[in-house]
Amino acid sequence: MIYKLDEISKKDIQEVGGKASNLGELIKLGFNVPKGFVCTSKENIEDIYNMYNKLKLDKVAVRSSAICEDGTQNSYAGQFETFLNINKEEIIKSIEKCYDSNKSENIKGYINEKNIVDDNTKVSVIVQEMIDGDISGVMFTKNPVSGNDTIIIESILGLGEKLVQGKVTPTQITINKNTLIIENKIGKEMLSDNEIKTLSRIGLDIEIFFKAPQDIEWCLKDEEIYILQTRNITTL
Repeated sequence: MIYKLDEISKKDIQEVGGKASNLGELIKLGFNVPKGFVCTSKENIEDIYNMYNKLKLDKVAVRSSAICEDGTQNSYAGQFETFLNINKEEIIKSIEKCYDSNKSENIKGYINEKNIVDDNTKVSVIVQEMIDGDISGVMFTKNPVSGNDTIIIESILGLGEKLVQGKVTPTQITINKNTLIIENKIGKEMLSDNEIKTLSRIGLDIEIFFKAPQDIEWCLKDEEIYILQTRNITTL
C-alpha cells in the first residue's frame, strides 16, 4: 500500500514503521513537515510514480521507516538507508535499496550489540520532498549525555546528513528549558536568537505530545523551519 504522510498516525505504526507514523502525527498537529508518502511493500512502479506526480514532487529524500525504528527502547539511528536529492529516475532503485537495508551487516551488528531478540525489522519506505536546507541540525529536548533538563540545539550549514553521520563538528547551543534563555553557545553563529527560541518552543511542543524527551531533526530554508523527523531519546 501507498499512503500520503498526512493520512497516517501512531495507530499505523505496525504497517508504516516508527519514522513515518511520527511524521504523520506531526503533520496532524500542524508542524511544518515536508510533504510525501510511504510505501509499505514493494509497490507497483506505476503507483509510485502516480503518487509522486500527484504530490508534485521534484527532488526527494528516500529513507527507511522500519517497524522497530525510532521506538521507546531502541532508535536504530543511522542503521537503515537514507538517500538524498533523488530525482524521479532514481526513486525506484533507492526504494528497493531501503527495503533491503534490514538485511545489512550494520543491522545484524546493531541487533547483536544491543542483545535485541524480538524487534520486527520489516521496512517501509518514505519518499519525501527534499528541502535543501540553508542550515540544518538536531535538537534534543533533554541533554542526551548528562540527562540535564536543558534543550540542546546543534547546527551546521547546508544539509544535516554530515552532522547525523558525525562527519562535522556542529555549533552547539544550550537553552534553559523553563525560560528559553540561551545559556551557552559553542561554535559559529548561524541562528538568530529568535530562531533559537522558535525552535525551542517547537521542541517542547513535540515533547509534550509524545510524552518523552525528543531527538528532532530540522532544517531552515529561506527563514522557514521544517521538521524532518522526531524520535524518543533512548540514551537516557
